[in-house]
Parts: sequence; structure tokens; C-alpha cells
Amino acid sequence: MKDVSRHTYLTRRKGTANWQFRARVPHDLVARFGKREITESLKTADHAEAKRLVRDKADAFDKQCRAFRDETATDGLEIIGNVALTSLTETAIREMVLTWFDTLNMERERRHALAMPQDRDEALVTLNQDESDLTDPNDLGLGGTYQTAIRLLRAHDVRLMRRQLTTNQPKAAPMPFLVTRQDAASAQFRQLLAMLRRGQLEDIRRSRALLSDDFRNLMFDPIFKPRAASDDKTLAQVIAAFRVEPERAGQTYDTAFRLAEELFGGERPIREISREECKAFRAAVQALPTNATKRFPGRPLVEAAKLTTSEVDRLSATTVNHYLTSLATLFNYAEKEGWLSQSPARGLAVKGVKKRHRRDPFTTAELTAIFQAPLYTGCQDDGNGYAKPGPDKPRRGRFWIPLIGLYTGMRQGEIAQLRTEDVRLFQDVLCIFITADGGDVDEADRRRVKTEAGERYVPVHPTLEKIGFSQYVEQMRNIESNRLFPNI
Repeated sequence: MKDVSRHTYLTRRKGTANWQFRARVPHDLVARFGKREITESLKTADHAEAKRLVRDKADAFDKQCRAFRDETATDGLEIIGNVALTSLTETAIREMVLTWFDTLNMERERRHALAMPQDRDEALVTLNQDESDLTDPNDLGLGGTYQTAIRLLRAHDVRLMRRQLTTNQPKAAPMPFLVTRQDAASAQFRQLLAMLRRGQLEDIRRSRALLSDDFRNLMFDPIFKPRAASDDKTLAQVIAAFRVEPERAGQTYDTAFRLAEELFGGERPIREISREECKAFRAAVQALPTNATKRFPGRPLVEAAKLTTSEVDRLSATTVNHYLTSLATLFNYAEKEGWLSQSPARGLAVKGVKKRHRRDPFTTAELTAIFQAPLYTGCQDDGNGYAKPGPDKPRRGRFWIPLIGLYTGMRQGEIAQLRTEDVRLFQDVLCIFITADGGDVDEADRRRVKTEAGERYVPVHPTLEKIGFSQYVEQMRNIESNRLFPNI
């Protein structure tokens, strides 16, 4: 007799005592699953254990079906916007709604100034009905609230789906924008709808108070209390505060911040700078020429961008993204300090940074080939015979520079220009100090670093000391050599 469980998805596997999960794939999803039936062994002969396991399998199967249907529902829809709805902070949503409510306030006052006495009676009746609708649990009135939410999200560059209206739809059809199903179920979207609903109720109650000439209470919901006088930080103030942060020491943001102040204005409150303006910053950076400050000395960067006509002369995508990251870092700092509710500079990076433009690290085989060369295993001499096997093991610049690069990550030029005084103890640890010389040093002898952040000190690796690096430094000092590698 066939052994069948009472559970919909539970059957006994043929030819074995074990139970299995078995489910028919819905007709509309057969193509997605690639089969008409799903079967999976539960690997247990215990009926009670099988019933527990099959529930989990059934839940997972139902979720997968829903996910496939969600994907199908969004096929052909265009995604617009860059900011993820679920990334919005509670503060950002609150600020978004309060700004919207400020607009309602101005519109209410304008209506009140224009209203005639006979119009007010009719308006009061309408307001009472609107309030009744909004407070009725059976009629949430989310249609209008949803569309208001969509307009706010669009204005703040939040990702939405846009569907094309069919030709048979009336001109007054709803806006062809919507949030994804996942976003609609998110805490952020629920909070946005709830705050908008509170704002609509507050607007109704304030309007009724004005129409009734009741000026005793023009604030009913404390969340919409009048905002205090602004003490917003200006862009220049934020940049100044950012620069003195200890972790920013040595990092260069000069060009990016200079362009930002030219475009936005240094005295502009940072809270007022919009997403669209940050996109304009990106466009300006993309139009900048290489070495703009040197090629157009004394001219504004905005003007230099307009003077560049050749695509070849413009900044690479990597450099453009470096400037955009600098701007985003500044705005993220302002958000963290509470001077900004939500950074408008996120997700601005441009595409086109290809792997071939990056320097690949040496492979293990390549490093082995370098450090098993005659120079390290025994060569004829440190001149023309350094690559020929022999008994000599010279330890001069050609020997030390690759090893120092291997164990410190320093650039070849940084190592080659070292002086004996650059290698010294720091807190009882032997370190290499990398610094740039000032203008008082002869041009031919001047030490340079690639960026301000390049000035640093690097502890000498124990392996380098074991090989004899510290003894080599002492030898150079004993012969009073200024350069650590005078033969380079």
C-alpha cells in the first residue's frame, strides 16, 4: 500500500524509508525553475522529524516562487534614481517631510489671504471630511499619500521604477512611478508614509484654525513645531573643520574642495546643496583638463573646464572618481557631525575604471625569479656581471632597493633618494623616514614625494635587519656618505 503523508509536500521516497519534500511547480514558473516538480530528500525516516523539516522546505519554496514572480513583475520597467530607499536614515526622512511641510505652510497662508468669507464655510466642511477620511481606520487614504511620497523620493534621487503608460489609459492616470515591492515593505517607506499622513492631518487642523479665526493654537502635532533659527554650517566652515581632524593630516583634497567652493559658494549653507548640484560638480570634474592648476594658473577651475576641448586632455575616470570620493567624504563628515541630514554626494562615481589601468602586483613566480637571480644567489660583480652567476655577493643599491620595496611597499624613487639620516630609531624601533625637502635645497638633490600623504615613516622589517640592512646603513655613515645609495 502506498504510504502517503497528510502534509501536502511530504511523501515517502520510493524504495527507501526516508521521507522527501515534493511540490508541483506553478504553471507560470515552470520556465524559471526548468522543471515541473521539485523533489528533495529530507534524509530522515522519522515522521515527526520529517514534518518539521518539510515546513522549512515549503517556506523556502514559497519565497522562491514569490521572488521569481516579483522579478517577472518588474520586467521591462526602467530603474531611475541612485539612492537606495532603504539607506535613508530616520533623520533624512524626517527632514524630507519637514521641508515638504514648510511648503504646505506657505501655501496655506497664501490660500487664507485670498479666501472670501463664503468660501471659508465651504472649506471648513471639506476639511472636516478630509480629517474624517484620514482618521478612519477603514479608509487610510494612502492613494494621495503614496503619490506625495513618490514625488518626494523622486526629488531626492531615490531609486524608483518607471513604467510606460499604455495608450488606452486616460491622461489623468496616476504617476507612472512606483517603489519596488521590497521597498514598499521596508521600515523606511512605512515611516515616510506615516509622517506624511501626520503632516496632512496637521495641515488640515491648522487650516481649520485659521478659517475659524482661532489663533490660540496653530501647532497640534509637536513634530511640526516651528524650526529654530538656522545655525547651518557653511561649506567653507565644514571644509575648515574637516581639515583639522587628526585623521585627515597629510591627505590632499585641495583641488576637489576648491572646485566645490567655486561651484557652490563657500558661504553657502551645506544643508542647501542639492543632489543636482553634486551632479553638476561631477560634470565639471569630467570636463577638467589634466594638470589644470599648472596649465591655467590663476584661473578658476570652472573656467579651466570650459577651456578644455580635447577628450584626450581630460582627467581619467580613476582621477575623476578620486575627486568625487573627496566630495563624498566631506559630505559624509558633515552628516556625521549633524550638520546635514543626508549626504547628496553618494553614488556619483563614474564607470570606466578598467582593471588594465591599474598596476597589477607581482606574482609569486615573478618574485621568485627576481630574488633567485644571480645578484642574490651569487654573481660575477655588481657591474655588468650582476646577472651572470659567480662567487661575488655585492650589497649595494642594486641589491637593497628591491628588498626594501618588497618588505616596506615603498616606491622605487622613494628608496633611491634616501639619505643615511633618514634611517634612525623611533621609539626604539628602526624606521625609514620619508620626507620631502623644502625650496632651500638644490633642485638636483631635492627629495620629493608623490603626495602630501607620502610623507611618513616605515618600520624596518625584521628580515631586512637580519639580512644586514642596519649594518649597511652604518657603513655608509662611517664613510660619511650623505646618500644611502650613492652609486644610484
